[in-house]
Amino acid sequence: MSLMRVLLLSAPFVPEYMRNARCDFVSLSATQWYPILLGYCGAWLEAQGHTVKLVDAPAHYLDHEATRRIVREFRPDLLVLYTGRLSEQNDLDLAEPLVEELGCDAVLVGPFASIDPEATLGKARVITRLVVGQFEHPVAELAAGRPLAEIRNLVFKTGAPPAQPLSLPGRGQGEGDGSPQPSPYPLPEREGGSAIIRNLVRPYLTGEELDAIPFVSRFLARQVDLRRYKTPSELFPFMDILTGRGCCYGHCTFCLWVHTYVCGTNYSVRSIGNVIEEFRFIERELPNVRSVMLQDDTFPEARAREFSEAKLAAGIRLPWSCYARGNMGLGVLQLMKRAGCRNLHVGYESGDPEVLQRIKKGVTVERMTRFTEDAKRAGLRIHGDFAVGFPGETPESFEKTIAWAKRLDPYTAQFQLMIPFPGTPYYDMMKAEGWLNDRGEPDMPQFPNERIRAMAKRAYRRFYLTPRYLCKCLCHPYDRVLVRLKTMARAIPAMFWRRW
Repeated sequence: MSLMRVLLLSAPFVPEYMRNARCDFVSLSATQWYPILLGYCGAWLEAQGHTVKLVDAPAHYLDHEATRRIVREFRPDLLVLYTGRLSEQNDLDLAEPLVEELGCDAVLVGPFASIDPEATLGKARVITRLVVGQFEHPVAELAAGRPLAEIRNLVFKTGAPPAQPLSLPGRGQGEGDGSPQPSPYPLPEREGGSAIIRNLVRPYLTGEELDAIPFVSRFLARQVDLRRYKTPSELFPFMDILTGRGCCYGHCTFCLWVHTYVCGTNYSVRSIGNVIEEFRFIERELPNVRSVMLQDDTFPEARAREFSEAKLAAGIRLPWSCYARGNMGLGVLQLMKRAGCRNLHVGYESGDPEVLQRIKKGVTVERMTRFTEDAKRAGLRIHGDFAVGFPGETPESFEKTIAWAKRLDPYTAQFQLMIPFPGTPYYDMMKAEGWLNDRGEPDMPQFPNERIRAMAKRAYRRFYLTPRYLCKCLCHPYDRVLVRLKTMARAIPAMFWRRW
C-alpha cells in the first residue's frame, strides 16, 4: 500500500460560520464545535500510516488566500473536503482550482454532501468523488488506492457508464446475513457521456471498529488550536468526543444526521472501557481542557448510567456534558451529577403538543417538564433548544413555546429558525404543502417567513430581557456576563434591528 499526504479541509466562508454542528449557520454566540467527523477520519488515516493535516478555516479565522497557502505548502496527494449547506458553492470554488493546480485527488464528505450526492457532484467541475454517510473507511480505501468500484458508500462520476448500476456482494446497510444487497439508491444519472454511480452502502461501524479508531482528542490536540473552540454552555477550553454513532431514538422528522449520516434508530457504541481510557488521556495529557462534551446524538439513560458508574469507579474528576432526551429519570440524573456531569443539551423543540406529535418527537410537554424539574433537583444545568417554523405551526402555538421556555427556565436557551434539509421527512412535508419560499425556508400562509423571524427575536427578548434574568446576571456576573460579552454584542442587534 502506498502512503499518501492527506489534507482534511473545512473551508473558509463568512465570519462566525459553523459547519461542524448538526446544522450549519452563522453563530450569534460565536460558538465553534470541533470538526469532529473530520477528526475521526484523520485519526483513522494516521493509524493506516498516512501523513494527515486538518485545516478548520472558520474556527481559525483563515481567509481564502491564507487557506490556499496552507494547502499549497502541504501539497496533498488527496484533499478531503467537508462541505456545508450554505457554503457548498464557496467550498467547491476554493478547492477545485487547487485540485487542478496541485494535480491531487479529491473527495467530498459529510452529512451535507450526503443529502443529494448527484446534485452536489453535478455542481462540481473537477471533483468527481463523494462519500455518503460515515467516511473514515471509504476515505482510507481511496488513500490506499483501492479500485473505485470496490469502495462502498462511494458516489463517483465515470466517463464510461456501465449498462447496469454497480452491484457488489456483501451486507447492505444495517443487514448482517452476508448476502448480496441491492443499492438503496437510484440508477446512475447520465449526463452526455458520463454517469454518476452509487456503490452499495457498507454496514455501520460496529463497536469494535469504533474502538479501533485512535482517540479523536489526541488527534485534534495535535492538529488545531483548542482555544479556537468555544460555546457558552461549556467550560473553556473544552473537548468534543463521540462515544457512539447514531441516535437510539431516531424518529425526529427534522434531524439531518438521523436521515443522512447514521440513519434511523441505529446506535453503535464504543466500549465504556475505551471511553474511560480517553477521559484518562485527556485528564493526563491535556490538562488545560476543563470539560468534555459527548457529541452522541442522544446519550440514553442506560448508557449514561453505565458510563457514570465506570467514571466514578475510575476516580476521574474531569467534568462532562452531553445531549439528552427530556425523559431521563431522577435517579440517573443524580448519578450523572455525582460523576461530574454539569450540563445537558436538551432538544425541547416546541411547547405545542400537536407540533411535537407532527415532528415525531416522542416525548410530551408534561414529561419534559418533569424531567427539567428533576435535572434541576439533581444540580444539573440545561441548555434548552427550541425552534420555530415547524409544519403547520402558528404564531399562537409558538407563543406556547415561549411561555413554556420561560416556565422551564433552563440555564441557557436558543430559539432556532428551523432549517428544512432535503432528504428529511420535515422537508418533504413542507415542500408537499407549498410551505417553503424560494430560499428553501419555512413560509406558511398562517405563519409567513418574516413573522417567523420576528417571533424568534421576540422569544429571545422575552427569555433574556427579564428582571429574573437580570437578577441572575447580578448574582453571577462572571458566568452570565463577563465570559459572554462577545455573544451579547452580536445577539443584541440580532434581537432588535438586524435581520437574522
